[in-house]
Amino acid sequence: MYKNLIINIDELWLKGKNRKYYFKTLKDHVKIVLKAHAKDEYIKLRNEQQRLVAESEVGFTKEAIASLVKVPGISTVQPAISVEKDKEAILPAIIKKLTEEIGDKKHVTFKVKCKRIDKSFPHNSMDMCREYGHLLLKEFDQLKVDVRKPDIMIDIKVMPENIFISTEKLTATGGLPVRTSGRVVTMISGGFDSPVASFMMSKRGCSQDFIFFYAYPYVGDEVKDKILKICSILGEYQRGCRLYVVPFGEVQNKIAKTCHEEYRTILFRKFMVETANLLADRVKADAILTGDALGQVSSQTMRNLQVVDNFSKRIMLRPLVGFNKLEIIRLSEKIGTHDVSVIPHDDACALFSPKHPVIKADPKYMDEYSIENNLTDMLNQALDDSEVYSIDVLGEVEER
Repeated sequence: MYKNLIINIDELWLKGKNRKYYFKTLKDHVKIVLKAHAKDEYIKLRNEQQRLVAESEVGFTKEAIASLVKVPGISTVQPAISVEKDKEAILPAIIKKLTEEIGDKKHVTFKVKCKRIDKSFPHNSMDMCREYGHLLLKEFDQLKVDVRKPDIMIDIKVMPENIFISTEKLTATGGLPVRTSGRVVTMISGGFDSPVASFMMSKRGCSQDFIFFYAYPYVGDEVKDKILKICSILGEYQRGCRLYVVPFGEVQNKIAKTCHEEYRTILFRKFMVETANLLADRVKADAILTGDALGQVSSQTMRNLQVVDNFSKRIMLRPLVGFNKLEIIRLSEKIGTHDVSVIPHDDACALFSPKHPVIKADPKYMDEYSIENNLTDMLNQALDDSEVYSIDVLGEVEER
């Protein structure tokens, strides 16, 4: 196990005078993640020239590193070995590391990269790259230089306190640290879209609470279990979040019995958005997040999106609005929600779905229906009756 991690930060250079705040917010998130894995072990985390360096006496597990690369705001994570700040200590450490990595491979390409963060170190970076490249070619017969796409990149960083040597650079989530862009209520479902939308706004710095409209008794427990699994995965991209499972079956039943049939789907959507806004009032959220993609289904036509927006007190965030389905599915594979999203589940919206749903809703009818059918008390009661779950940075779910 590696005892040192170099954590490089994304987009920090954009922040100007706010840089210190963004850096501290990300550092706090990293601390929470590493402590969740290390438990009682002491982890040292320090700033090093606009990057973080984490040190552990025991070593960081693969699971801890895998959790770290999911933290929004981190660009890359480099597991590294540390040697004293002495030029003579570098080569033996590289040889030992390469011996482990090359093993019995016959042909391996490499490149040496060196950066002196500490400019007082008396040896030039370019000269060190050439020298160690030459010495490694003499040491290993199977090595060959490739400066464009090497199999192994040997990265030497001369820091103020020591020298780090790494041969791995893991691409992380990137973007902005969670809690730097406000709080949102995420309307989550069991499909591909809303989990991917959640991920995309996590990497834009939004902290989230999830709301799921549970149409019991018209659907079974399996759909709730599916949502819990999805939110468990999404929780690893957050810094602590909550899931509200709102009993919504009776609301949907009432709407279905009192509206024009072709308006059922968009009215379900309208009252879901209003409920999400009521939750946002309670948790002090700034926006509502959905997985809408323009034109994908009847409720997501341009007109219908506009009509629904009129019933939201807050901005509606739709990061997938211009995506096609295959793009969304590929992203779901990347973030880990795909294999859960493909599990079949009952869908009350489909159960109540009209044969010919309206694609250009009449705002006048929507307003008239809303005046004649004020469901605010019913929606608040549904929120009061919600099951609430806490999700930590490791994705562990606990009912509150």
